[in-house]
Amino acid sequence: MLAVDDVQPVAASVVEVGDARERFAQWREGKTGKVLSISVIGDSYSAGQDFYLNKLVQRVSGEAGFAGPGYVGFNHGAALGGTHFKYTRSSEKYFGGGWQVSGLGQASPDSRTVTGRPGAWLQIDASPTPSINTAVTQAKLLYLGNGEPSEIRYRWTPSQDWRPLTLGGSGVQEVPLPDASQAANWALRLEVVKGAPTLFGLWMSNDQGGVRVSKLAASGAASADFYHGDFAWQTQWKAAVSKIPADIYLIMLGGNDQGFGVKPEQYLENVQGLVGMIREIQPAASINLILRQETTRSSAYPMSAYAQVLEPWARAKHLGYADLQCAFGSDVKRYAASMIGPDKIHPVPATGGRLIADYFYRWMVGGQERCDWGLK
Repeated sequence: MLAVDDVQPVAASVVEVGDARERFAQWREGKTGKVLSISVIGDSYSAGQDFYLNKLVQRVSGEAGFAGPGYVGFNHGAALGGTHFKYTRSSEKYFGGGWQVSGLGQASPDSRTVTGRPGAWLQIDASPTPSINTAVTQAKLLYLGNGEPSEIRYRWTPSQDWRPLTLGGSGVQEVPLPDASQAANWALRLEVVKGAPTLFGLWMSNDQGGVRVSKLAASGAASADFYHGDFAWQTQWKAAVSKIPADIYLIMLGGNDQGFGVKPEQYLENVQGLVGMIREIQPAASINLILRQETTRSSAYPMSAYAQVLEPWARAKHLGYADLQCAFGSDVKRYAASMIGPDKIHPVPATGGRLIADYFYRWMVGGQERCDWGLK
């Protein structure tokens, strides 16, 4: 266990921003408080937590402590989804009753919103393990107010009485859910009673020191889904994302840009815009840009074309930069046979996913810099 309890935070100006590795080291040395908050922005590689993110969070939390689930979006759920915080829109066990799911590209933490009508409901189930205590001490609902009042109700267990909650206001809003469950096993159910509320997701924490990872990712998303040029969109996005604390951002976009044939120059402009928005709301955060490895999918541009424009800019701006090609090696056909699935895009969780999780862990926690331990 890392010695992070009872450490007094210091002013942001005292801490050098640095990349994820440097920020993690600063936190481990007790310079930045007892919680290290990480936000992961990406596409299906990150939204599908089984590919690598769940393994990574469990490994880091097992060593450093677990400070709660962070942001649990109603689009793709939690970073520890599937194991500790179960929620999915594809199962009527967790999502039903008449929700309207937006398209991609919304000014939302995970690029989508859900809008309910009376009777719409959703549920998140928590299941602890010896290394992850899923009890929460604080929870808040993030939503988009439309100027009209709506009413929802919620309960943390089936035996608990319903608690009413009125949603009002315009624009990005947050409201606490009092009486967060102190038990590790809980099943939070939320139902729409009146109105048509538009919801983003929940942010939850506990009172422990450790790592808290928020998943801000959407399957199918490209860089343009996380950056729009118009002022109103940017204002809403910054308002929503600023409500999710983050010391480190891990941004892995580009795979769907490749699939859509987005020109590398346009991809870079989108990433630059995204980084600029983050800098406005979290000036002291460590921002890290990651590129996927090549796959055998046919495309107009190889991932290396995106690397050629992204890496020089990231280095010039003193951002963290990593390329998964470093982990997989240069022989695409060799690793694709065992590490990439039959769709020629996504990693096989037990092989390619494990390699990605190991790469992130070594890069962030272990200080791995050289590209000499991947496949050859």
